Amino acid sequence: MIKIERAMNGWIIRHKEEDEPLDLHVFSTCDHSERETAEAFADMLWKIKELIGPLESRYSAHRVMIHIEPGDKHDIDPD
Repeated sequence: MIKIERAMNGWIIRHKEEDEPLDLHVFSTCDHSERETAEAFADMLWKIKELIGPLESRYSAHRVMIHIEPGDKHDIDPD
């Protein structure tokens, strides 16, 4: 069983396999910046992939990748 909850400052994953204790995984943001929130969300997606995703390796023909990139309308600072 996997349950994902939205918290005030992030997300909580509750994961339980049969005959195993409950695992809690917390992904939180402190300053609620856009970057920190994106990183916490990506971390949560990586954990979901680890817990229930398909088996794959670096030699797999098809892999699911999770990464952060700027929006297509984002203005990049010249600095």
